[in-house]
Amino acid sequence: MDSPRPLRYAVVLWWVVALVLVGQTALMWVGRGDLAGRLVEQGQAAPADAVGRAQQLLLVNTGIAAVLVAAYLVLGALMFRRRAWARGVLSGFAVVHLLMLLGTGAVLSVNVIVLILGAAAAVLMWRRPSTDWLTGEHG
Repeated sequence: MDSPRPLRYAVVLWWVVALVLVGQTALMWVGRGDLAGRLVEQGQAAPADAVGRAQQLLLVNTGIAAVLVAAYLVLGALMFRRRAWARGVLSGFAVVHLLMLLGTGAVLSVNVIVLILGAAAAVLMWRRPSTDWLTGEHG
C-alpha cells in the first residue's frame, strides 16, 4: 500500500524546508563580506575582532543548518519506509528549529515561510491517515 497523500505532502514540505535552509546558508556565505561590517555597526564586535567573529558565526550557523537539513531529508525518507519513530524525532528537530527561529528575534520573510511550511508539514504528518499508515493500522 502506498503512503497516504497527507504524509507524502508532509515529507515534501519538510524537504522544501531543507532546501530553503540550504539556500539561506548559501546566501549567508555569499554575503559574508558585509557581515563583519554589520557586526561592528550593531556593536556586536570590535573592529579588530569583527572578521573572526563573522567567520565563527558563519561556521556555527552552517553547522546547525547542515544538521537540520540532514534531519529533514533523512527522517522524511524514513517515514516513507514506515518508520513511525522517525516522525517523533523529526517533530523534535522541528521544535528545536522553531525555538531557534523565535529566539533570534529575526522576523525575516524567509523565516515566516519556513514556519508556515513546517507547521503545515507537522499537521499533515500527524493526521489520522498518516498515523494509521505509519503504525500499520488499516481500516
